[in-house]
This record gives sequence, C-alpha cells and structure tokens, in this order.
Amino acid sequence: MRLTLLLPLCGMLTMVSAAKQPNIIFIMADDLGWNDVGFHNPKLKTPNMNWLAKEGIELTNHYAQPVCSPSRSALMTGKYPSNNGLSQFVIFPLSKSCLPLEHKILPQYLKELGYATKYVGKWHLGECHESCLPTNRGIDEFRGILFGQADYFQWVYTEKHGVVERYVNDSVSLENIGTHLTLLEKSDVKEMIVAHKGKDSPLFMMVSTTAPHTPLQTTEEMYNTHDFLNGSEPESIKRRKYLGLVSAVDDIIGETIQSLKDADLYNNSVIIFTSDNGGTSLPYRFPGLLEAAGNNYPLRSGKGSMLEGGVKVPTLYFDTRLPQKYAGTKRDFLMHISDWLPTMMHLAGNDSFDVSIDGVSQYGNLRGSYSELKKYCARRELLLSLTNYSALSTETLCGASDAAFRFEDWKLLYGTESGVVSHSVPTEWVKPAESPELPDITGDSCFRLDEKGNQVLRCLFNLKEDPYEQTNLYDSHPQIVEQMVEMINMMKAKRVQNIFKRSVDINVASRMYGGHLVHRSNYCDPVIDFPLQPVHPSCISEFSHDATEGIDCCNSCSNSFICSM
Repeated sequence: MRLTLLLPLCGMLTMVSAAKQPNIIFIMADDLGWNDVGFHNPKLKTPNMNWLAKEGIELTNHYAQPVCSPSRSALMTGKYPSNNGLSQFVIFPLSKSCLPLEHKILPQYLKELGYATKYVGKWHLGECHESCLPTNRGIDEFRGILFGQADYFQWVYTEKHGVVERYVNDSVSLENIGTHLTLLEKSDVKEMIVAHKGKDSPLFMMVSTTAPHTPLQTTEEMYNTHDFLNGSEPESIKRRKYLGLVSAVDDIIGETIQSLKDADLYNNSVIIFTSDNGGTSLPYRFPGLLEAAGNNYPLRSGKGSMLEGGVKVPTLYFDTRLPQKYAGTKRDFLMHISDWLPTMMHLAGNDSFDVSIDGVSQYGNLRGSYSELKKYCARRELLLSLTNYSALSTETLCGASDAAFRFEDWKLLYGTESGVVSHSVPTEWVKPAESPELPDITGDSCFRLDEKGNQVLRCLFNLKEDPYEQTNLYDSHPQIVEQMVEMINMMKAKRVQNIFKRSVDINVASRMYGGHLVHRSNYCDPVIDFPLQPVHPSCISEFSHDATEGIDCCNSCSNSFICSM
C-alpha cells in the first residue's frame, strides 16, 4: 500500500534547468559528532553552523561511514567502500595504499563540466605515489595535509611518524610552520575564493577541515570559547579543548560565507556541511582515539561503530537560489555520503551518471518541495559496511566478515568478533560533559556468543520506533533478518579487494628538507600495491543465509515480504 502512494510522488522531481551552474562548496568536518553542533546542542557556540541551519535545510537522515578514509572514498567515487577498495580501515600514514587510480573521482567529473576545482585541508586518500596526490586527481589547487591527522602546530602525524605533511599543490610546504592548522585553512579558504572573483568558470571547493580530530590542541582563543566548562576533571578539560576545535571549524564556515560575498560569488552558491563520521565519544585502543571528547547524544556509540552515533552525522544544505520558504526546514529522506557525487553533478547540470556508482542523485529531494511521503523515493536502502577483513589484518583472502545494512526503517548489524563493526568500539550512550542533567539512556546489548563461543554482533532495530537503538529485535523478527541478509548477499558481487596496508619504515617514505623530515614521493607502485581487482571468489558466500536468485528489492520489489512493510 505504501508503494502505491510513493511511486507517483517519486516521479515528481524538479528537472535540471539551463540556469547558470552554481558554485559548490563542500565543507567536511573531521570526527564531528551529532551533539557537537549548536543546532543540536544549544549550549554550544557555533553561530555560523547555526546560521546555515536557520537559512538552509537540515538533512536529518544522512549517513557516512564509521571512519575517515572510507567516507572520503565514498564521497569521491560515488561508490560504497566495499566497491572502491577502502572498506576495511583508514589509510595508514606512510603506507603503500591509495584510493585505486582506476576510479574517476568527483573533481575530475566536475572539471569536465567546466568547474575550477580547489581543495583545502585533509586529504587522507593516499600519498605514496605522485599519481595519488590531489593535483593529479582533478584538483587544480591544493593546500592541506596528506595523512589522517596532524599535530596542529608542528604538522606531523605523530612523534613516531614525525614527517611534516602539509602540502601546497604537489610539494611539501614549511611556510608558517608553527601556525595552528585551522588558522591556515581559514586563510587558505579566503585566498582561494577571493582569487576566483570575476572568473568565467564556476567554482568547486572542498574544505576538509583537520578539526576537531585529535590531538586536542587549541590556541588560547579557541580554548576560551566554551569557558563555562571550567571544571578541573579530565573529561571537562578535554571537552573544552575539543569544543575549541569545533569553534575553529565554525570560524572556517563563517570565512567561507563572507569570502563568497566578497568575491561576488555568494548569490549563485551552494554550501554543503557535514562530517566524515560520528564523534569519538569513548576512548578505544587505536592511535588518535584515546582522547575521546566528541559527543553523539542521544545517538548510540560513536566513531568506528555502525551504531547511529558512528555513522549518522549532522548535515546541512544551503542554496542561495532556493526560495526563502525552505529556510530552517528539515528533510528526513534517506541519504548516504556516496549520493553527493551524482547530486553535485546534477546541480552542475548533468543528470547522466556512471552506472557503476552506488550513489543516487538527491537533487529532487533538495531542490523541490518535500513531504515525508518522499522519504524513500530516491533511496530505500544503504550499505553501511560489507568487509571480509579483520580490522588490522593484511590478509588477502577472507578473514572476519562484517555487514551493516539499512532498508527503510530497519537496520541490521551483523558483525564478527574481530571485525571492524564490533572491534574494540564501545557501544554505550554518552552524555556530554556540559550536560550531566540529561537522562541516562540504556538498552539491549548487541553482543552474543556464536556456536563456536566467539563474541559476535547481532542487532536489528526499527529506527522509526526506536531511533536511539535501545531495543534489539534480532530474535523476534527472524524473517526480516533473513530477508535483509539476502539483500546483503546480493551486494557481494560488486566487491573489490581491499587495499589496506600497514605503514612502511619511515626511512623508506621520508627525506630531510629544510631541517625537517618530510614526505618522500613514489615509494610505492600503483600497479602492484593497490590495483583495483575483484574480491577473491571464495569470499562471496560467507553469511549463513544464501542469496535467493531473482530477488531485487531495490528495483522490482520482488522481495514481497520486505517490500510490503
């Protein structure tokens, strides 16, 4: 019955017009949690984020991946990480890993549509070969860091990997070393946007802030933005530092808006703001994740988890060309980070997409009027995880197997003892240090022992009735579990081999320059080290439920049980 109501409305989408191509600014914060923004948490001081929420549209059902590189790979390729090579884990610093070069990525598509392409901030898609660098992957101008995190003042990953990682275009830069990275990003944004004033081509700019990712290092001004957190307990101090980094992200947003106005670009611009994953709300054993100060309340868990706190992220869409009646509204259509590639291409005037991508254009949901009846028009399902590797293993064949999948309001987590879904990631709900008065949230465990005595993850939630994932329905709805596992099995055919590798010896991947240890190019071979190739055939049918031939829930709805729900 619901499908009968949905289908006619799903066809009523706004068509691409011949209007002038908009400037597109995509701002991605690093590890920003659901409750780390003022438009969700009124105690926080994020005036520019709040302004975007007030003047734009909040996307309340937007999902990313649980960690950095997979999210960025999905954004850039329009493909699920299991289909682009980065499903297992992040790209380690100084490792022979890179988003496979066979992929055509977002800036390359937009350049073909006439866009000037610029990038500020964190890359984290590989740096071992010059062909992996942003300026060789469709970016006209790049200023930022190459790895997953950096000391904000010294610009090195860690003391162990003490390699200066700030680049300007295709060369390491030591200019202004000692300046907080977010201040450089703010000035870089201003310079790049203002330099585009009067240009004939539209502008695409990716602003991928290093903050608020650890380490928790701030300037004094940043630290004092949330001075009401004046307790001496470690949680309060860490939260105050973290929110200082959030304020730095907010300042970058403000600079972006002002610079667009100064460059006479504002009136034909789209600004998208999101996070690459949830905040790290509880520490767990991995470098950079021990200083947990992010917050996702009332969502469950955080970065690294497939629970909502790890993958459902604050997201705003602001388009200066939209009627004012849409300002301050919320839209709950289901969206995955891979959808932004076709959506931005659609905004740029091209509604013809590569059939191999997994993303779908959300153009109609963003541009036209919206009602809840359109919630599942463009996308009914999304794959949050599908990997056959232990979290830190370099196995070439099948290891642990994890999956997380959402179909409409249902969400299934199916994780193994050593897999990335459940590997060492806390699953509690965490209140922020600034709000101890908030009610505690508790719920069912997702963990159980399998027939071999191994701890595994088995959870089924109805997110419409249970948005905070408190009630595990896995045992009470076996038919739904079975049907969702069938859908997951169908998706295995497109998987490719994961390119995860550990870091190499620092002497192999670095050199001395200007008195500093800096990154060395071309210490890997793209053909040997990260080719795009199918996953080994022996990994295809791992789950206990075999795929049923002929099921195509997403298109023909032949899976009558799920489609009738």
